[in-house]
Amino acid sequence: MSTLLTDTDLESRAAWSTITEPADAVAIAFTAALGHSAALTELERPASAVQSLIDVGAAADRPEATAAIQRWTPRLQSSAVGQALTAAARDGIQLIDPSRVLGLTDLGSQAPHLIWLRGDAAALTGPTRSSVAMIGARASTSYGDTVARELSQQLVNSGMTIVSGAVYGIDGASHRATLEAGGTTVAWLAGGVDRPYPAGHRDLIDRIVERDGAVASEMPPGATPTRWRFLARGRLIAAAAAVTIVVEAGYRSGVLTTASTAVTLGRVLGAVPGPVTSPSSTGCHHLIREYGACLVTDASDILSLIDAGATA
Repeated sequence: MSTLLTDTDLESRAAWSTITEPADAVAIAFTAALGHSAALTELERPASAVQSLIDVGAAADRPEATAAIQRWTPRLQSSAVGQALTAAARDGIQLIDPSRVLGLTDLGSQAPHLIWLRGDAAALTGPTRSSVAMIGARASTSYGDTVARELSQQLVNSGMTIVSGAVYGIDGASHRATLEAGGTTVAWLAGGVDRPYPAGHRDLIDRIVERDGAVASEMPPGATPTRWRFLARGRLIAAAAAVTIVVEAGYRSGVLTTASTAVTLGRVLGAVPGPVTSPSSTGCHHLIREYGACLVTDASDILSLIDAGATA
């Protein structure tokens, strides 16, 4: 196996970001124990790496350690890491230590190895209490879109940064409204930041970058979005904001996973009520009833929640 060019901690983090899937607890524990560079060096000796995983407590036993090595080594032995770093250098993609993004350290064993970023890093690394996550259904209704736009614009007028996921529906409405109001917005992607997803939002994502916003991901350039990566991405949205607001969501919406993460992290959770006859609002009503989400009707409600519960 050829030695990887990892002259800096960021490059070592980039390697781990490339060879592992999001929230791989064994990899996170291993790199936390040894440091990213030393842990990467260990992987170049797979046989001893198995025992090393056990010795530092990253893996419970030999089968778990072996399975982890078998997950990582195919990507490590390929050209994937070098290609990711080359793409980042070519396309102006920044490598950001997650500790710079206030709130992500709260994820503990679910924290990412690295953030790949297009745009202005300041949009991502500002105070958590000045950021609001606006999320919701992809198949949003005109009611949901209208509420998302109005809340986003009102929050921008109060100096808040809007965080979302750039997909269709509530996310897209929130990003567009923020840009129209001259505000700052951050889009977290489930794949590489060089692969705008959905393709129909390519122009929107590019405009976020052009308007001094940020497009971020824990996945390396070229990575394809998958269902698991979308679900995992939600934890980053929740951690990077003081408050998570669910504007519209069905009862089984994946957005509820992000909302649950926000609660687990001790973040303030809000939900917008909708018509009792609308399936698109049943998830919001469930959050209010079962998760103690605060009922939100306008931006002043959200700002009050930040003042009451967000200190970072």
